[in-house]
This record gives sequence, structure tokens and C-alpha cells, in this order.
Amino acid sequence: MTKQDVHQTKQGILYLCRMTFKSIMLAMIFGYALIFTLVHTKNANAASLISEVTVSDQNIRAADIFTDIPERKNSVIGKAPQPGQTMVINARALQRVARANGIDWVSSSVNDQVILTRSSQTITSDMIIAAITDNLTAKGVEGHFGVTVSNVAPSMVIAGELPAAVEVVQMSYTPGRDVFTAVVAAPSAANPLKTMSISGIIEKMSTVPVLRSDVQSGDIIGSTDIEWIDMAARHLVRDTILDADTLIGKTPLRSIAAGAPVRTRDVVSPQLVARGDEVLIQFTAGALQLSAKGKAMQNGAEGDVIRVLNLSSNQSLRAAIIGDKMVAVQ
Repeated sequence: MTKQDVHQTKQGILYLCRMTFKSIMLAMIFGYALIFTLVHTKNANAASLISEVTVSDQNIRAADIFTDIPERKNSVIGKAPQPGQTMVINARALQRVARANGIDWVSSSVNDQVILTRSSQTITSDMIIAAITDNLTAKGVEGHFGVTVSNVAPSMVIAGELPAAVEVVQMSYTPGRDVFTAVVAAPSAANPLKTMSISGIIEKMSTVPVLRSDVQSGDIIGSTDIEWIDMAARHLVRDTILDADTLIGKTPLRSIAAGAPVRTRDVVSPQLVARGDEVLIQFTAGALQLSAKGKAMQNGAEGDVIRVLNLSSNQSLRAAIIGDKMVAVQ
């Protein structure tokens, strides 16, 4: 074999080695790509957890805690907690559920969990008392009255998907007496999923004018300063003011708190004339009207009769205060 033949043989062997190496590398790259595609396709189709969820049904279904699962695998997996209550499903329980239902999910940590809450709504104390009041009215209780229950802020929690309503299913009341007992049901008497016994008293109510905000001595009370509240009549003292006109134009003897009933002794007419003030004295006799300057000898509010000095005649007169620094001769 000549040197040229040897050289050509070596070149052929090197070429075959290079081609074999390239083929092996291409096969490996293709294999890795195929494995990567299969793994990620599998992960893309795998279910994932819904870490926090609120359910409105009494049962928990697989789709409540896992995403992307077919309807045929959405079976009931357990009872939901009571309305308003919360439960935690840990990693071990989740794995059992997934395995039992053929769901493609594998726990990646012992800390995997789902916090599941049952939706709810509250039948409030105001709703319960309103239902009792309507029932008593239908039974003949007349006038403006209120209901005070012995239960401390009665309320009921029901499922969130139910109507937020309450009805009286039983009432014991004797006309002329101020006590009652009742049984109420939510969401209705026909569907009494929750019931509660209520007892209490019926109280006659009065609508009372009170101040919207604190008022100090010297402040003049106007109509916009007044609002109305309902109070049990038994809580009102004898001289409680019940007429807004009795308050308007008055001033407190001392500070009066907002929202508190006002007594007649708490307010006075504002002082319109002070001793030593120059006043306008008016005298009217039929069509005759006279006026003169005077000086007040006493303090006084509207309607008070005080002594004034006529500065023109230097005569002392008795006159009624009719306005700010204005008096009329009696």
C-alpha cells in the first residue's frame, strides 16, 4: 500500500468517525427534546391546588380544591363545614383525594394545604326584632311601641345561598300585658333551617327631640340643631321636652350633650337686654306709635318685663322685652 493509499484510508476513517459522532449527538438532542416535551406536556395538563376557596354547597367537590379537572372526576369528596366555619385540608388528605379520583396531582411539600370556608350570612338582631314587631302589630298591639328582648343581641348564621330572611313561627302574647315569648325561624317558617326562642317586653315609645351635637351655654338652639330619637316612655322624666318649638330659640344653662333628652330646667331664653344697655322704647296706642331711647335697669330675656329709664323724660317705666335691645311699654 502506497503512502497515498494510507492517507486516503485515514481520511475515510476520520470522516466515518465524525459522521458517527454527529449522528449520536443528534440522537441525544432529539431524545432530550422529546423527554422535555413529554414532561412539560404532562405538567401542563396536571391539576393544581386552589389554596383558598369559599364554597356555597353543603358538600365539597374535587373541582372546589383542584383546577383543570374533567367533569367526570368532579365527584363529592366530603362534607363542607357549617356556614361561616373554616376547615384546612392538609397535604396528606389532598394526596388521598387526588389518588382516589384519578386526578393528576402530586404533593410537592408537606406544607401543601387548602383553606376552605363555607359561605354564610347573618340574620341580625334588627331583622329578628322587626319580624317580632310586625307580628305583634298583626296581633293587635297599637300605638308607637318597641320591643326589648331578654336575649343578648340575638342573631342566627345561615348558609350564604339561602334568602336572608326570618319569620315568626310561634307567638305567645296576651293583649294588655307587656310581655311575650316567640319562636323565630330562618329563612322562613316553611323552611326552618335555624330556629331561636325569644322572650321580651313590649314598651310604649315616645319620639323625643335631642341635639345633633354638644351645645354650650350662650349658644342659641336652632331648628337645624335638632334631630329626633325614639325612647321608651318609662325612661322619660316628667319635664322632658317633647316639642321642638320649646327648644328652638333657647340657650342651655350649661353644656348639653348630643343625643340626650333635654329637660325644661336645662334651657332658658337667651338674654336680649343687659343692665345698662341702651334700648329702643316703643309705645303703641291704636294707630299711634311712638318710640324713644332708653336705658335698661335690669337684665332680661324675650317676654320678661323689666324697668327702663326714658332718657328724654328721665322717667322710669316698666316695659316688656320684644327683641334684641327692644322693649314695649306696658
